[in-house]
Amino acid sequence: MKSVAKFSFILLFLILGNGISGQNNAEKESKGSEGVEYYPLAYYDDRLLVKEVSFFRRHADNGKGEFMDVMVELENRDFDAANFSIYILAVNETPLSRVDDRRELVPFPKWRQYDVEEETKVVNFQNLVPVKLDSKNVWGEKKYGEVKKSYDEKIAKGEKVKFPNPNLDTLVHYLTNNPKDALPIVLYGEEGPAKDKVLISNFVPQTAEDLQKQKHDTLSKHTYTVYNAKYKSTIFSHHYTEYRPGYFTFNKVVVLIFNPQKEKNKLVYRKIIDINGLKLVN
Repeated sequence: MKSVAKFSFILLFLILGNGISGQNNAEKESKGSEGVEYYPLAYYDDRLLVKEVSFFRRHADNGKGEFMDVMVELENRDFDAANFSIYILAVNETPLSRVDDRRELVPFPKWRQYDVEEETKVVNFQNLVPVKLDSKNVWGEKKYGEVKKSYDEKIAKGEKVKFPNPNLDTLVHYLTNNPKDALPIVLYGEEGPAKDKVLISNFVPQTAEDLQKQKHDTLSKHTYTVYNAKYKSTIFSHHYTEYRPGYFTFNKVVVLIFNPQKEKNKLVYRKIIDINGLKLVN
């Protein structure tokens, strides 16, 4: 009798185990069938070497703001030229308590231990090279409508609020899934670049009228400069911010590099860097 009972127990365990396993597999298949191709990790590409990412903060010549430059040094590890594309995103991100949005006015009491889990972060402003990011495109119609409705309701109540931006995770998710607008770059090999490809820039010079009036209104439109050589390319992204009351600058940078020739999961390099405390060069 004991052996029969033992056999029955083992049989029941196997049946239940197979049922649970089948359920888990079904869940995985259903998630895969949703068509979500987002994969946050970068696939290694042995042709590409990112040697260094560095930063420089400087006054803008128009006297109205400043630039934060990002320099990305790339090396081609192959004999032939290789095509890539790049996004460089600069943001100002600060913490915002989930418990109360007004913790700046009413701080946590001294007896309460600070809990990192109770904190989220918001993007106060962002600047993407080579294109501008529209929050409506990032969030989608539905989410954008919900955010706008909440904002309008707060304004109607007389609250002092600013229209929010998507958080950093949402921005990176969107850019990873939408690399089509990234800046195309060529890492040249042994042949090297043609003369007209050594320096690539979208700098907009001053007009004769601007020179006469000593102004440069198009300066903020200069967003990237690329220097190409044999096996090496250096990309400068120029992120402009205007001076305003309570001015503060960028404190985080995201670098995303893609292989545009892949059908999906094009990301080959991803780095998020904290640059808080970057000094302004006079």
